[in-house]
Amino acid sequence: MNLNYNHKENRGLEEFGIYNPVKTGELENMKAKIEETIKIDDGKHEGEITNIVYKDKPFEYVDVVIKEKEQGIEMKLGLPFKVTENTALGRVLEVFGAKLEVGKDIEIEDFLKKGTAVEFETKTETTKKGTFARILTETLKPKK
Repeated sequence: MNLNYNHKENRGLEEFGIYNPVKTGELENMKAKIEETIKIDDGKHEGEITNIVYKDKPFEYVDVVIKEKEQGIEMKLGLPFKVTENTALGRVLEVFGAKLEVGKDIEIEDFLKKGTAVEFETKTETTKKGTFARILTETLKPKK
């Protein structure tokens, strides 16, 4: 693998999820430690919201990043960035206390706050991207 990397500007490999892999010059060899796959059992879990990330590629959506309590794994729940009473993001916001009023603006992070304890369920899915645990949108709620 021979990839050009500009370490001074920290640009060049971000699209691969690689930041500052070497201090200078060209990347000739890249070694990575092979790790065991961590599996999350299907069913109920507890965790905490650690981040809310807006993305606009390939379309507009919001990632709710949740750190699962038992294993400490961060998981993402991706929600299309459209708020109505019938969209996934709208329904999640309502569960977290939002009152949806047509025509009004809503600050998503006022309801999906970092540090909020949550409960959710997961289900293992296999797609062309691999096998992973998916948070079931309709089960995400603040922990009582």
